[in-house]
Amino acid sequence: MIEELRVRELALVERADVRFSPGLNLLTGETGSGKSLIVDALGLALGGRASSEQVRQGAERASVEARFELSDVPAALEALAGMGYERDGDLVLTREVGRRGSARVNGRPAAPAQLRELGRLLVGVHSQHEHHLLLDPEAQTLLLDAFSGALAARESVAEAHAAWSGAQARLTELERIQARGKREEEYLRWQLEELEQAQLTPGEDEQLASERAVVRHASRLSELVGGAVTGLRAEDALAAATSSVRSAAVLDPRLTGVADRLEGLQTELADAVAELRRYGDSIDDDPGRLEAIESRLATLEQVKRKYGGSLDGAIEERERLSGQLDQASNLDAAIEAAAAALDSARAVLELRAADLSALRARGAERLAEAVRTELDGLCLEGAVFHVRLPSRAQIGAEGAEQAELAFSANPGEAPAPLARVASGGELARVMLAIRTAGAEAERLPTLVFDEVDAGIGGEAAVQVGLRLKRLGAARQVLVVTHLAQVACFADHHLVVEKGAGAGGRNVVRVRELQAEGERARELARMMSGRITDKALARAHELLEEGRGS
Repeated sequence: MIEELRVRELALVERADVRFSPGLNLLTGETGSGKSLIVDALGLALGGRASSEQVRQGAERASVEARFELSDVPAALEALAGMGYERDGDLVLTREVGRRGSARVNGRPAAPAQLRELGRLLVGVHSQHEHHLLLDPEAQTLLLDAFSGALAARESVAEAHAAWSGAQARLTELERIQARGKREEEYLRWQLEELEQAQLTPGEDEQLASERAVVRHASRLSELVGGAVTGLRAEDALAAATSSVRSAAVLDPRLTGVADRLEGLQTELADAVAELRRYGDSIDDDPGRLEAIESRLATLEQVKRKYGGSLDGAIEERERLSGQLDQASNLDAAIEAAAAALDSARAVLELRAADLSALRARGAERLAEAVRTELDGLCLEGAVFHVRLPSRAQIGAEGAEQAELAFSANPGEAPAPLARVASGGELARVMLAIRTAGAEAERLPTLVFDEVDAGIGGEAAVQVGLRLKRLGAARQVLVVTHLAQVACFADHHLVVEKGAGAGGRNVVRVRELQAEGERARELARMMSGRITDKALARAHELLEEGRGS
């Protein structure tokens, strides 16, 4: 369970240390006081989306730290070990928000995704906005799958559907190619023949461009190189000088280094002259060669313009056309193989969809029965609740059917889709019933309900409070409520207040109400907006009811 939540510089919360207890924890406060900020802060610690706009004005960063006790949550301990963290009895999830956000698990750096993974094993958060999920068939289907333990099977169906869709696209493409007929095949073959006749090789255009520059200046190059060779004919004189210095070095060893350098120069000079002569001999000043180069470059430019814009692009196009024609020549065999692959993928999809359908059918019966039981205790005695599973036109990524929640608040009336017949208050109670039933299946140690009692009042509100109280007997429950009939059942009552802080800025504070008088005054305020003797008397009655539950 969650033991403590520490919040710093988040929105209107300058500093808040909120301690929670086992059982039913209630957060109350005036409208706009910031009750949901506490739930938002917990969501951040559990890896929720962060934004620098959440940082309190004037602060550099906001931080949230949530401390959990894990001794009764083996799944979370296993997840911690799998992430490389020590399996300790306590868990601290920390999140900082600002220009440079960060996340930590027990003080060690972590990714927000790791916080989310751990959070899914620790806390289930349900808000008033979830009522609208009951109006969306796809959301209803996902809700049933979660209750039925069918999420893994659902993912398996989605993977099989993706494979089937890919096989279908492959077969469709091959059949499209076949339908284009011989006319397009002949055109492709003509293109390939043109490219093959061009005899393209990588880098040929660059090589020919370099050679063209040489051939264009052949006469001048021959003249310059010949002059250089003539000017370097002093090699005999250099040899004689080297011999003289070598002889002198015998008499004076100090000249040995000079003799060595002259011998090196003699060798380098001989090599340079030889290389220049070879280069001069290779110069081709044949006008026919220049014409051949120009013609070949023109051919290459034409090919590049038509096929890819570059020589490499034209070569790639040649390979693509060759492969496409090979495919066309073996099209019948390819279509047969693709059809067989499609049949195989379809069989896998149908098998996995059937498994998912079986899980849904069993889960639908259990969910309907559990929700009906819960509704009886929420002032909807005799209400009819069914989970229908109408088939889809074809198996999709979500399976072969879609869940449809049907409801009737009045016995004897045929149930109809929930979206058409349920009022706002009824929707809230149906969602609470579903979440209560789901909580029994999920076995999460902590459940959070953020104003799920919206649209409810009177005896129905009392029954909602009783339901939450009973939930809190088996696990920790955190509830944000605006109803005194719910708050009276709290095991641990926290009030959220907004007031002026330093500099006159509004700040949010959280304090625990321990004395019965404090709680009675808060309940009186919740009922009538102001504290009167009549409201206080009713508040004490509610607290007495809460104690007797």
